[in-house]
Amino acid sequence: MNRKIFVPIIFFAIFLILFACDNDEQCRKDNYVMMKIGFYKSVIDSLGKQKNSENSVKVTVKGADRDLFIYKDSLVTSIALPLNKLTNFSTFEISFNDTLETFTVWHTNIEEYLSFECGYLTTFTIDSIQNNGFYTDSISLINKSVNTQNAENTQNFQFYRHYDYRK
Repeated sequence: MNRKIFVPIIFFAIFLILFACDNDEQCRKDNYVMMKIGFYKSVIDSLGKQKNSENSVKVTVKGADRDLFIYKDSLVTSIALPLNKLTNFSTFEISFNDTLETFTVWHTNIEEYLSFECGYLTTFTIDSIQNNGFYTDSISLINKSVNTQNAENTQNFQFYRHYDYRK
């Protein structure tokens, strides 16, 4: 083969290989969704008026039956947790200032095709939650959809701790 033709073909092939692939980092970013939980305190003052506000709490969080911590002794007002793509429920153990709670979220898994390079994205629709513990007094479901279209600050649940200062 003529060398004048061979060299441009090699450069063209290298160019195609380098620039034809999608950005792997973008695939990972688009292929991972997290359920978001905010922590709030609900205070009833001496006059009987109720005020809700964000609450900073020290938490340690891990998936039930797992040794890896998602958060460890972190002072936060909200957390983001991964849901299980292989089952229709996810269970977490959360410790609030040494008070242990276990909660289970039941969800519907929805697979969406992104591209050949990125594969599938699993999004979720939250069906219900069960909490057994003593720190959280009530839980509000704010947004059932766990997907990439939600804004960074969109919360799925709000966990409340109630304080009553009426005497």
